[in-house]
Amino acid sequence: MPSLARKGGLAALLLLAACAVPPESPEAGGAIAPASAPAPRLGLTDATSRLPGSVAGFVRGQSLPARPPATGQEVAYATPASRQRAAAVVKLAPLGEALVDGPSSAQATAAFQAELADAARDRARRMHEVRRFNLPATGAPALACAALEGTFGRQPVEALVCAGGVGGNLVRLRVSMPKVSPSLADAPAFASGIVAALRAR
Repeated sequence: MPSLARKGGLAALLLLAACAVPPESPEAGGAIAPASAPAPRLGLTDATSRLPGSVAGFVRGQSLPARPPATGQEVAYATPASRQRAAAVVKLAPLGEALVDGPSSAQATAAFQAELADAARDRARRMHEVRRFNLPATGAPALACAALEGTFGRQPVEALVCAGGVGGNLVRLRVSMPKVSPSLADAPAFASGIVAALRAR
């Protein structure tokens, strides 16, 4: 479904988590670099290929070019098909040597604020920020993240938005799911798994 990576489809994916996402690539291999080591500098093709086929219960789906004028790649993820699902999208934009790893660069800060604003822009949902934190939780941080909660219609929902620099690529990530107990997925574990795959040597 190519529309999943476009504005309307992406909103449906993240808000309703209702579209099937077929498995695509095998899980990324290679040893994980120590958390304190800088990530290898990666071109967009290499970075995209490192995104795992499955991580923290999410299965990789379609990968499509970012919609112009943006550059980069957008990769969809979702938990296995069921009545309620968690869904995610990972966006990679190559900035090369100019991008400092971690969540503190000007580019990462701007991307994080843009993701927060976009998460709150849809009038169909009412989201509020619960807390902010960096991921991964141990070692050198890569992503600034915010946990959000709210409603979509009468359905309580929760979300995670993150942004940061990893290996010369600006990484933006969003996870959304119905809020139920027990939770449908571990969103911070998913984000940390994406970072680990990009940092692998």
